[in-house]
Amino acid sequence: MPKATKQKRNGAAHSSPYASSKTKASNNIFKMNTDIGQHVLKNPGVAQAIVDKADLKQSDIVLEVGPGSGNLTVKILEKAKKVIAVELDPRMAAEVTKRVQEKPEAKRLEVLLGDVIKTDLPYFDVCISNTPYQ
Repeated sequence: MPKATKQKRNGAAHSSPYASSKTKASNNIFKMNTDIGQHVLKNPGVAQAIVDKADLKQSDIVLEVGPGSGNLTVKILEKAKKVIAVELDPRMAAEVTKRVQEKPEAKRLEVLLGDVIKTDLPYFDVCISNTPYQ
């Protein structure tokens, strides 16, 4: 006799921020530089979970290491006073800048091009990163 299937209580399978995103990512135009561990955060639930865990205040200045195409950056901009994004890849720096261009959030985003380890960083309250894994 086959085992009966059970539904998860309270829709738990659908409430996870890590559930896969159904939308197709629009940043397939870039070839990722895997030598530097480059990857793009595509799942909006994961991006929101990272921001929620940071417990940001409206007065926070956030340093974001490796903003990539800006999926996490736009979520941070919803909560923080300012985002200082340090990006090594000039293509990605242009993409994150373009993403908020002509929006009110553009005034609160500062993009620094370079290696975060070798860059003189301005003052910040919180550091957030979806750090490359390799």
